Amino acid sequence: MASIPFKPLQPTQFQFQLQLYSSTILLNPFKLHTTLPRISSSIHVTHVETTEQEISHTRRDSKTNSNENGSGFSSFTPKYKRVDSGQENGAKRVVLKDRNAKLKPKRRTSESSSSSSTNNNKAVESKKSKIDSTLRIGLDMCSKRGDVLSAIRLYDLALLQGIVMGQYHYAVLLYLCASAATGLIHPAKSGSGSRTLNAPNEPSSHNNSNEFNVIDHDSHLLGSSTVDEFVQFMKSSAKRCNLQSVRHDDSGIKVSEDVRHYALTRGFEIYEKMLSDKVQMNEATLTSVARMAMALGNGDMAFHVVKKMKEDGINPKLRSYGPSLSVFCNNGDVDKAFIVEQHMLENGIYPEEPELEALLKVSIEAGRSEKVYYLLHKLREGIRQVSPSTADLIAKWFNSKVASRVGKRKWDVRSIHKAIKNGGGGWHGQGWLGNGKWTVSRAIVGSDGCCKFCAEKLVTIDLDPEETEKFAKSVASIAAKRERNSSFQKFQRWLDYYGPFEAVIDGANVGLYSQRKFRPSKVNAVVNGIRQMLPSKKWPLIVLHNRRITGDKMDEPFNRSLVEKWKNADAIYATPTGSNDDWYWLYAAIKFRCLLVTNDEMRDHLFQLLGNDFFPKWKERHQVRFSFSETGPVFHMPPPCSIVIQESEEGYWHVPIASELESEEERTWLCIRRANSPMANQDSSTVNISKNVGDPTHKCPPTSSDPPHNQGDARSSTRRKNQVKVTGKTHGSHGRELKAAEELGSCVVDFQI
Repeated sequence: MASIPFKPLQPTQFQFQLQLYSSTILLNPFKLHTTLPRISSSIHVTHVETTEQEISHTRRDSKTNSNENGSGFSSFTPKYKRVDSGQENGAKRVVLKDRNAKLKPKRRTSESSSSSSTNNNKAVESKKSKIDSTLRIGLDMCSKRGDVLSAIRLYDLALLQGIVMGQYHYAVLLYLCASAATGLIHPAKSGSGSRTLNAPNEPSSHNNSNEFNVIDHDSHLLGSSTVDEFVQFMKSSAKRCNLQSVRHDDSGIKVSEDVRHYALTRGFEIYEKMLSDKVQMNEATLTSVARMAMALGNGDMAFHVVKKMKEDGINPKLRSYGPSLSVFCNNGDVDKAFIVEQHMLENGIYPEEPELEALLKVSIEAGRSEKVYYLLHKLREGIRQVSPSTADLIAKWFNSKVASRVGKRKWDVRSIHKAIKNGGGGWHGQGWLGNGKWTVSRAIVGSDGCCKFCAEKLVTIDLDPEETEKFAKSVASIAAKRERNSSFQKFQRWLDYYGPFEAVIDGANVGLYSQRKFRPSKVNAVVNGIRQMLPSKKWPLIVLHNRRITGDKMDEPFNRSLVEKWKNADAIYATPTGSNDDWYWLYAAIKFRCLLVTNDEMRDHLFQLLGNDFFPKWKERHQVRFSFSETGPVFHMPPPCSIVIQESEEGYWHVPIASELESEEERTWLCIRRANSPMANQDSSTVNISKNVGDPTHKCPPTSSDPPHNQGDARSSTRRKNQVKVTGKTHGSHGRELKAAEELGSCVVDFQI
């Protein structure tokens, strides 16, 4: 073993010793220009002398060693240059001089010194920028792959190299640690991962060879000693070190128990480091901390993090509340769960179905009937159509003993009727009505709006005229700001002059149906078809971009004749160049409260500006979808009733279940009634009430095929006629007398023992 000492350095510099082990030069594992934080990394090596025989022998051994090295890095740029310096004792002497060694300072003018200082500062800044960029690229790679262990390794290397990390770096690190701590990593592009209301996944009892394991994964990464080397290693060996060491499924990447514990421990350590470095927090980083608290099962800590956001002037998001809400709901703590919900509402955050479903589940398990009733109306207001899992929860509640014991035996019929009228129809919100067991069945609603199980006519909930007018002004305001040269204001004046219209056609959507080339003949077919269905037989309004009615194709005689016919009828409006025709046909349909013929689902960012409150209700009432058959266009008119949870005057419920079906007549509903109600006590020869809620094969009673044409007395009389027809099979005239007696006495006559 030979030792070659460096010459002594200044106190602010490092003193290194280069040693030869088995004639092989071993370098410091960290590059000399990037060492520990806050310490000068300038290294001065004036000269290091050795013989040429030693160097050649060293090169041979070093090359052999490099080929055997499994770290993935077999070569490096020589640090020293070779300079001959004559003979000594028969052997040529070689001087190795540091390529980066500082030369003796020369005399410089003040201008040259200033220029040199500026250049040095630029070089330092450029170097810092490159390192920061490399670290960011590496963390992004880890985030996209869900590779938490490599991300933590990058963090450790960055600390050793003295790299100053910012908010973005910490956001990605904390997101990955929080995801791994819950047992399931969702690969994402950045630290803004999706929220979750699920409890941490149960760890497996043994380490699965396909799971993300901290020891197996990290053992072959130790050869990389800098951020730059490590990122290059990740790029060159992605399949070997990442893709083969994790197990993917539809829900994410599952990790082993040791990774969960390791990620949780390091996650809180990284959070503490972020605090000590006084890096500014944001919603993403604090939400990740709340998720780590969820992994610990500490709902109070997770909720405290959300409250800290408000104290620090950070606006929480819906996902920020997920961890605390999940812990309280899974622990059965109803009161704390609803405290979280109240905090959400106070900060303008409205729960969506995952949050409401979690609250509903814990309320049902606790037997809190008032909370269940409250949540059913929350689902009615915000969700309208529930998912199959939420529908199963609702059925579970109504089949429970607690549900059968709650409800008013007497109530004021007139106050219920007034509440329904004031609410626009379809609900009263006055609490549970009636008592006794419930029957829960699955049914469909016919084209006449009648439930084919109980024959009750579901209602079309009225849209508030003032709310509709406000909505029209909102659309006009947004469109006017986005359209140029007062184009939209000209359209508004055109509508005032040529309107009103009973239907509006989205011409581009119709003309491009199932093809790439625009065909005016399809627009003409839809115009003629919908025109025959309108009471006045008046021409509908066709809205088209002006490029659709110009060009070589439109110069063909047939196409030109169609456009001229529409122009002569004042039935077409061509939007100008640079405009978005979506705003034009939407505003016209809202202004005239008429039908809108389009298959556009209106889900893109433009329509998101309109909000999720009134717009879905309006679209349900006015949108006409279409298709084409061999005989011509087929129109799918708006549903005969509002597709929303409905609560009747008698306290019964109909709950629509969300589906991807094109026809509303195929949608499944939950039909929920008291077991002692006349409809539920029908003869089994007429209706086969399935004991299995999931069985949709039950028979439905016959209903009237003639749909009512207005929403007033005709609807009520149709419902009474259907009820009399069905209940008369069992009770004869007693059913009508019983209902009359209940209305007269403002009570419920219950014969159940």
